[in-house]
Amino acid sequence: MDLEELPLRPSSQYRDLDVELRLGVRVESLAALEADLVLLATGARARTQPGLEDGLTLRTLDDAVRLRQVLETGDRLTIVGAGFIGCEVAAVARGRGLEVTVYERFGQPLERVLGAQLGAYLASVHRAHGVELQLGVERLPALEGPVLVATGSAPSVELAAAAGLEIEGGVLVDELGRTSRPGVFAAGDAARFFSPLFGTHVRVEHFQTAWRHGAAVGRAMAGRLEPFAEAPWFWSDQYDLNLQYVGAGLPYDQTAVRGDFGRPPFTVLYFKAGRLVAAAGVNDHHTVSQVRRLLELRVDLAVEQLTDLGVDLKRLARARP
Repeated sequence: MDLEELPLRPSSQYRDLDVELRLGVRVESLAALEADLVLLATGARARTQPGLEDGLTLRTLDDAVRLRQVLETGDRLTIVGAGFIGCEVAAVARGRGLEVTVYERFGQPLERVLGAQLGAYLASVHRAHGVELQLGVERLPALEGPVLVATGSAPSVELAAAAGLEIEGGVLVDELGRTSRPGVFAAGDAARFFSPLFGTHVRVEHFQTAWRHGAAVGRAMAGRLEPFAEAPWFWSDQYDLNLQYVGAGLPYDQTAVRGDFGRPPFTVLYFKAGRLVAAAGVNDHHTVSQVRRLLELRVDLAVEQLTDLGVDLKRLARARP
């Protein structure tokens, strides 16, 4: 994609919408703003690693341009972190013929969210494509050449903290996006919002949720007081695999599989106290879409129903109002 295609809308559209757009301006304090309502959508920043402060990250347009230069001109890339960004970049780099080594402190890629079983499957996929995986690494060796630091992100909450807003793993907001200070809202990667669907506060670092949550909070600010009760959903493309996940990365105590594990399409289902809380599908977007609908309808189904390929999940979802 050319850089000219990236803006969400031309600046002229902001004028047409009567929006005053101030770019390149840093807000130091909310006290300096005159407004009836304020929305904090300050996002998140890439985490760095001690000793790798000059490493590549992938968060901004400038980051993407720097990484693309490495992929186009380099022959080797080291990646620290086997989360979604690390795994996706590893797949792209191998597709371009670069030698790739990935260091990860967990025992498997994406283990924190997807668990050891699915993580081990993804590890086998990456190794089959020539990626050198170094797992369970507590201390990094001396690294040479270009290094991508893909160890997650941290919410940008400094402005909110200075304003005295409640902070707990992000700017704490209710189901409408309201902070602890009247008239101030927060949305997107910076916000840890209360989800009526899961009965707890969650922060989900993915484009789909930031977009949908931002729109919902905007509606609430405009007077449509409808709680944000969607099931977070996102996807990740790695080689010829499309991984889709629905859920909020919450703790689980049981997993089950719909389909034949290791032979796509299949979906891993995650349960807490017998209740479905998440699903991760490999080349199985139909199942994930149906599970997403069942989650949002708050349909309680037995593990046996969800794993039985003879049970039509789509029909179960349609049967609900």
